[in-house]
Amino acid sequence: MKRLSLLLLGALLATATQAQIVQPEPPDTTDFQGWTTLKGQLRLGESWTVELKEQFRLKNDLATFDREFRQLTLGFSPQWGAVAEAQELVLGARLILLNDDQGNKQGLERFFRWHADHNVKVDVERWTVFSRIRYQERTAIQLAGDADAAAEGAKRTWRVKAGLAYDIKGWKLDPRCSLERFFVPVPEGWPTDGAWRARFGTDFKTGKRQRLKVVLQREWRGKYLPSGTGATLDDFRLYGDNQWALVASYRYRFKSRKAE
Repeated sequence: MKRLSLLLLGALLATATQAQIVQPEPPDTTDFQGWTTLKGQLRLGESWTVELKEQFRLKNDLATFDREFRQLTLGFSPQWGAVAEAQELVLGARLILLNDDQGNKQGLERFFRWHADHNVKVDVERWTVFSRIRYQERTAIQLAGDADAAAEGAKRTWRVKAGLAYDIKGWKLDPRCSLERFFVPVPEGWPTDGAWRARFGTDFKTGKRQRLKVVLQREWRGKYLPSGTGATLDDFRLYGDNQWALVASYRYRFKSRKAE
């Protein structure tokens, strides 16, 4: 009986050891990125603004090209009083070159994205309170592996952002921070899904028409285990992920010629 007990104990220990060996380790879900942005801006009178933006991103701890995009936006700020002037409506169009290095079909892909914004900015003494609500829609132009871009479907996202900035007297590097929530559509009955993005940094003038912004950004998502009708393993996200980015943005504002 004693020998049988020892054999059973040894078998249990061996089984537990094997289970520990085959247990998959959580993947590395932290990535550090670098974003570099150049902007050219032109004001057309008191209400209209045109902006051209070019951005280049690196990922995998700055070792791999992630994406590049060119964006054109048109902004309108009504001049009908203080309340109207605090608001801005924006339409934007973006061409994206994306490096897809996941899955069986990898390579460079091209997308078109448009967005519509409602921005609000209010100054209260030395504080500035700002917010943005954005709807965006991205469609594929060309996918890796000659996949059918038309079958990809549009990716639609709602974004809600709020932030604060403070004007420190006698100090150019005024701090600013923001928190943004991304909402992606999910089938009825599924839990809400999307990412969070937090930013902390500063922006300051480097010349009469020039401005530089430096930001530390963190973006993250948690686990996602939908239990609604139609959910499959492909819809599960077993681990959360974190993306840190150092964002540097340079803007030049062109002088508009006043109407004669």
